[in-house]
Amino acid sequence: MKRMLTIAAESGDTDAMLMLIEEYDRSDLQRCWTWAHLSRLVGDDLTKDAHLAINDDGSEYDFDVGGPAYVGGREGIRLELLTPAQDATARLAAQKLFEQIEQMRRLNVE
Repeated sequence: MKRMLTIAAESGDTDAMLMLIEEYDRSDLQRCWTWAHLSRLVGDDLTKDAHLAINDDGSEYDFDVGGPAYVGGREGIRLELLTPAQDATARLAAQKLFEQIEQMRRLNVE
């Protein structure tokens, strides 16, 4: 399972990144920060709260329909800080992964 999640995360899947942070890589803080930095680069910052209005069945709330709304989504991840050197390493790893993702996207478009 971890290998499949890692492949998905390395392809830009932020749900996989979140699962790796919460379940598989939690003891490796630098790896967790790599995923957090990569999530920002792909446009879904896992360190930020992501709440939305939902219906009681979990579907997205439609304000035009009305009725009771509930809060859904997730809290942003909270990670201990790294040393500046560790953070630089995590950022570099995230940047390299992002460049690979972008290269694959360009190849798929052509």
